[in-house]
Amino acid sequence: MINVLMTIPCLSSKAKKEFFFIVSLYVDDLIYSGNYETMFETFKSSMKSKFALSDLGKMRYFLGVEIKQLASGIFIYQQKYAQNILIRFGMESCNKFCTPIVPGNKLVKDEKGRSMNEIEFKQMIGCLMYLLGTRPDLAFSVCLVARYMERPTEIHLVAPKRILKYLKGTMNLRILYKKLNDDDVELQGWLDSNYAGDLDDRKNTSSYVFVYGSGSIC
Repeated sequence: MINVLMTIPCLSSKAKKEFFFIVSLYVDDLIYSGNYETMFETFKSSMKSKFALSDLGKMRYFLGVEIKQLASGIFIYQQKYAQNILIRFGMESCNKFCTPIVPGNKLVKDEKGRSMNEIEFKQMIGCLMYLLGTRPDLAFSVCLVARYMERPTEIHLVAPKRILKYLKGTMNLRILYKKLNDDDVELQGWLDSNYAGDLDDRKNTSSYVFVYGSGSIC
């Protein structure tokens, strides 16, 4: 069996000169990637000799993330998961919005407001959080609303519902990682922050995005 170098739990890697091989394991699902097909076959044969495995071919779906592999690159998206969120919270027939939050909108704690069902509110935020890996356009609005999970009120509940309405109209959005030459692949990052923008405690709010090649990675 291939000796692998453990880096983080559930993720292993092996590098040899210009070749690399990566394995990710989650419960009983295993995916692997790299740039040397001989390693693929050696690993697959060694695993099959030890365990009962089903080879499903190229990855198309993993932990709620859909993958479409083309000659020009790889798309990742969560259209099915997004649809399930809308159904879960009764928003599958809602109107569509073109932005996830009202531009310039400022939320506050609203300590005198009427409390809402915090369990359902937390469930909404939790479901939306899992979308952020493929939908960085939701990151700011979802993280903003998540500040008020402790005691949500009516004004706070409006915000995640607007995000769901935006999601309704943008479920077909996806990230494309184009197939590029090594010389054309760059890691780029942008960072921005405001000054004392939080109306409750006057803390700064920072935001960032990093792009590797043609698609965002965080």
